[in-house]
Amino acid sequence: MRRLLRTITSALATTAILLAIAWPGAAQAPTPATAHKQAPQTQAATRNEQSYAYGSHVRQKLDAYWYSSSTTQPAVVILHGGYWYEDTSWVTWSRYFTDHGYAAFSADYRLDFDAGWPAQRTDALAAIDYVKAHATTFDIDPNRIIVLGSSAGGHLATVVGTYGAAGARVKGIVALSPVASPYRAWNDGNHEDSTAAERKLRDNAAILARCYPDPDDLDTTMHPSCWDTWKDMVAKNRASGADDAPMYLIHSENDFVPVTHSTDLETAEETAHDMPSNGITVQTVPGSSAHGGALLDEPGIIDSILTWMNQHV
Repeated sequence: MRRLLRTITSALATTAILLAIAWPGAAQAPTPATAHKQAPQTQAATRNEQSYAYGSHVRQKLDAYWYSSSTTQPAVVILHGGYWYEDTSWVTWSRYFTDHGYAAFSADYRLDFDAGWPAQRTDALAAIDYVKAHATTFDIDPNRIIVLGSSAGGHLATVVGTYGAAGARVKGIVALSPVASPYRAWNDGNHEDSTAAERKLRDNAAILARCYPDPDDLDTTMHPSCWDTWKDMVAKNRASGADDAPMYLIHSENDFVPVTHSTDLETAEETAHDMPSNGITVQTVPGSSAHGGALLDEPGIIDSILTWMNQHV
């Protein structure tokens, strides 16, 4: 049954209230000061650390970490996770990548209560464009950029990697527990035995879309087609093979975002389209429940990521 916009808005508002009750820490939207309360107090003597606005919204900004250099260096743009609802700090890992030969840019983006889809994809693309346009400021090669995303940020990374001529935009995508299909996440969160994390992901996917997934909701008179929005959020639906960026996608064996998110994308790229068989690399960490950024603490993972990145830039 088609829903009027006011009915959807009311239902999603109720969902937001329930989220605030179930997850008290999410009850208040993070302010810029809160979102960056873990910002560095001290810096390496020669490392540059500075924040820049790539748009007019308070969350359209990025934290840049780089060493001045007489030669250009590659860059990594980092998209944080947090259910599209919360900010998370990537200060430590941004510095790590900087100390290992990359200029690092930890980019914020509008969250699901700021704007609905596709604002988050628009912001991710705008952050990349900003970094490229200011390449001389950061001593980087604008043609040697990797995007790294975690969880919800991994979703954004995979959609960046499949949007338009992505292979010409960036050299590769690294995604940790990517929610490559918010629609799958919606379904996974709808079981009796779904975990709190799965349900939180489900609810925020609906807030992101501004509606519940309904294949019959194609009406555009009151709002953009609900079903078209859900389809557009799924990375594999824009897979085009060789035009897309190569990807390295990692999950843990017991990840609440299962590896099927990534293997479905791999099949869409390499089987349904013409991406080479090594275009998408999917890895599962056995015996682990690590999710998102926590995967970087698993033995050998950060070394594997750096090796993959170095091979693609």
